[in-house]
Amino acid sequence: MEEQVVKPPTKLFHGWWVVATSFVGAGVGMGIGGVGIGVFVEPMTADLGWSRAAMAGVFIIRAIVMAVMGPILGPLVDRRLGAQTLYVSGGFIAGASIMILAWVDSIWQFYLLFGIGWSLGQLAFGGNLLTGPIVAKWFIRKRGRAMGIYTMGIPVGSIIFVPINAIIVTVFGWEVAWIILGVTTWILTIPLAAFTMRRQPEDLGLQPDGDSSQQYDQPISETSGSFSVLNRIDWTLSEALRTPTLYLLLTAFLFIGMAMGIFTIHQIPAITDKGFSLGVASAVSITLSSCSLVVKPTVGILSERFPPRYLASICFSLGASGVVVLGLANTMLLLFLFAVLYGFGAGASVVFQNIIWADYYGRQHLGAIRGMIAPVTALGGGFSPFIAGWMFDTTGSYDSILVIMGGVALVAAVLILLAQPPRAPLRVFPDTNESNMT
Repeated sequence: MEEQVVKPPTKLFHGWWVVATSFVGAGVGMGIGGVGIGVFVEPMTADLGWSRAAMAGVFIIRAIVMAVMGPILGPLVDRRLGAQTLYVSGGFIAGASIMILAWVDSIWQFYLLFGIGWSLGQLAFGGNLLTGPIVAKWFIRKRGRAMGIYTMGIPVGSIIFVPINAIIVTVFGWEVAWIILGVTTWILTIPLAAFTMRRQPEDLGLQPDGDSSQQYDQPISETSGSFSVLNRIDWTLSEALRTPTLYLLLTAFLFIGMAMGIFTIHQIPAITDKGFSLGVASAVSITLSSCSLVVKPTVGILSERFPPRYLASICFSLGASGVVVLGLANTMLLLFLFAVLYGFGAGASVVFQNIIWADYYGRQHLGAIRGMIAPVTALGGGFSPFIAGWMFDTTGSYDSILVIMGGVALVAAVLILLAQPPRAPLRVFPDTNESNMT
């Protein structure tokens, strides 16, 4: 009788710990400082005498912070200790900033603490700009599913924190709520990142996807239609900036970000102002987040088999339809139709943004590339909440801006479809003076 050889248990690939940490950061960022802030709009404006446009103006400040800091922080992601340092320090700064919000009494203080303090911190620990490239560096073949799991943190954070925020504000008031949420930010971000967040697998002697060296050296079959994935091309920033594809992608994600941006603070008020209760608004928000939760891993896996730009175009179109439906909604049925359509569309957009940039331009300089284009997308997403607030203050309704932004999202769907993978950069090798398509 032959002796059976028992194989030792396979150690979990560290990249999945990076995904888990990024998942938590995304959830905290969206649940507390994204959709979750909508719970604070009515009590804070009522107590402090601010207009909604003034309060929404904080997102312009956030956009400016991201625009200025994106090109600075982005390249740090590509450095050995950059990912860990940024994540931990970002969690500390963000938590401290919103705790101090308990004592604000003027709009400039709110802009300083939330617009600058929280935004700077969230950019580092929960912002798609930094954690997206980090996750992308750890995976190639399994990049789609990794991105799908990581970005699931966004709707999970909304599902968990929106009702919790509402309960805390109702029971304790908005001042105490900010203190509680600040401490929560520290607890959920700092310890986990200190032990798990690392730049890329090579820093730990590993290969992307947990492959062996032999597996990594083998050619990758065409799955996503991505030139960079197939050939493992790592574009430099200067090379990427010379491709027309970059500007098509930039405009597409700018437009979809503008459409999505109005919901960071106006989602709940846009429903309650139609005469529906806060409970109904919370139920719609949970439904939307649940749809987003389902679609993220689904499109992530599908993107490993089909060209992501085709899938993105379909999802952007669904999101555009949802935005228009909310503008026209006057029944519960239409509210939940909005939740389903927009949930699927918006949920997928973040996944595709992380996949496509990495697929098209590679891993090594991804932080620098994403950081350089951040100012454009950040400003678009930052100004749209202010414009929506101004239109509400002017007209007493969000309906017009919602219909307009639905059209903007539809244009994004067309542009992303046109953004084909760029041709490989022409490089000259000094040692041989040969030109080659790398």
